[in-house]
Formats: sequence, structure tokens, C-alpha cells
Amino acid sequence: MSEQAEFRDWVRSYNGLAFLHPGWSLLYVSVPKAAGTSLNVALTRSAGIPFPGRFVESLGEESLVSQTIWDGDAGGRPMVSTLDDAAYARVMDAGLRHVFTVVRHPVERLLTTWSSKYLVRAPYYRDRLGLPQPGLRRFDSVDEVLADLDQLVAHLHANPALVHRDVHLVSQHELLRRDLSRFDHVGRTDRLGETIGWLADRLADEGVELHPVGHDNDSPVDVGVDMVDARTLARIHDLYAADYTFLGFDPDDVHLTGTLDAAVLSTLNREVEHNVRAEVLHAAATRTRDGLTRRPWRSWSLPPRRTVAL
Repeated sequence: MSEQAEFRDWVRSYNGLAFLHPGWSLLYVSVPKAAGTSLNVALTRSAGIPFPGRFVESLGEESLVSQTIWDGDAGGRPMVSTLDDAAYARVMDAGLRHVFTVVRHPVERLLTTWSSKYLVRAPYYRDRLGLPQPGLRRFDSVDEVLADLDQLVAHLHANPALVHRDVHLVSQHELLRRDLSRFDHVGRTDRLGETIGWLADRLADEGVELHPVGHDNDSPVDVGVDMVDARTLARIHDLYAADYTFLGFDPDDVHLTGTLDAAVLSTLNREVEHNVRAEVLHAAATRTRDGLTRRPWRSWSLPPRRTVAL
């Protein structure tokens, strides 16, 4: 049965990643920071397309060392964005056989977004939220790290409209257009095995074996909920109150074990240093590329030789 116009328009404009394989008639609507990278990698490899295991040129403004690998349409992945209008219309006219997504507890999702983007000093994200750019700095204590989380959440709580500037912060209630009726399966990261089993069965129906699902985009630091300041936790609940009713999560049922202690600080500081240096190189490369684009090679010449009378 042909997909409804509202649904197909929404998928086409989805502000995230949407894996769409025409041959399988399978759509995976990826919620950012909810196992999306791992599932996209597994689906891409299941389709016989080798997902890149090396750094590629950054096509966007994000300069995180750990994220550059995912930029652009590397590997020819079967995504909604790679289909032209006619191909997309054919798939939607024929109807989809398998539609699924995976969601995450709002507290876990916010904490992993913070640790993988804001804590490690991703300038692109901090600038968009109007957060200060401390540059190359070291965290010398766990309390300093947790204070960084408190700062981000307090900033968002005072200016809740800012969540719309980063798709990783937008509520799942809004990302999924407040409607789960078209999904055949809505998984949860804390029960990802159920989704993997469901997906393996659906791909088996298509004569395909699901590639193993790994952990391809882990955060450098995990903070257990017991480490989060009570006021910060309450503010997170306020920001994402609609998600609890929409997705059926218990606000207190957070599955995130903490690995943050003094022994992790050196690893965290190295990650921060790598990303700050990557931003400097990224900015320099962007300026050089833009300069070359604006100024054709033929206009470049050596300055006239100066002669000095002896």
C-alpha cells in the first residue's frame, strides 16, 4: 500500500539520518544518540557496502576527530538523502514492508550528547548554543567535569528554544513528529537485543544476514545518574517531560553506568586536545579551500623581483 503523503514528506525532510533500502523496502529512522551509528553501520554492511574505516574529508563544520569518519555520504550508503525524487517516489508508492526506529531514555541521551560533543569541546556545537569556548584546557578533577554538565543543562533550561539548534538535543517527541503509528517496531537502547532480533528476522525474510551490531560511536566518558546533581537532573526532566509520556519511559529508570573517575581524566584531556587541535586545522583548511575557490590559480604569481643598486 502506498505511503501516506504526510509520512513520505516527513521522511524526506527528516532532520536526522534515515536509512532506506529500496530492495528491502526497509526504512530505519535514526534518532541521534540512540544507537544510530551502530545500526547504520550494520545495515550498510548487510547491504554489501563496506562502511569506511578511515578518516574522510570533513564535508561539514563539525571537526571532532572521532566524528569526522561519519561525514558526508561516504561508502554510498542507501540513505533517503541519496535517492533522487523519482526513485524516492517509486519506493513510497510501492509501500514499505519494514519501518522501525530506536529511542533512548531522555537522561541517557542528554548525558551522552554532552560527553561526546560539548564536554570534548566541539566548537561547532558550543557556538550554536552560545556557550563559551575555553579552548585548550585541562580537567583536573571529576567535579570540574560534572560542572561542565551542570553549565550546559542550566543554559538549556534557561533558554529551552536552544535545543532546536542541535538535532542531538531536540526531543524525541518532536523528532518523531509526535506519532509512532507508522512504525512496525519501536526499540529502546536499553533493550537493543530485541531490536537486533526483530531486524535479523526481517532481513532474513529478504534473504539477507544482518551484520553484527557493534558499538561504533561510544562516548569517551559515561556518567552514572547517581553522579548528576539533583537540580541538574530535575532540569533534564523538565526539558524532556513530553518524551516520558510519548515513549513510555520512567524518569527514574536510567540505564547508564558511570565510568568517570580520576583515572579517566587523562584520556578525556587527550580527547579534548585532539579535538581543539583538529578545529584549528579544520578552520585553516577551510580558509585555504575557500581562498583557492575565490582566487583561480592563474591569478597567483610571484611578487616582482626587487633589485638593489650596489
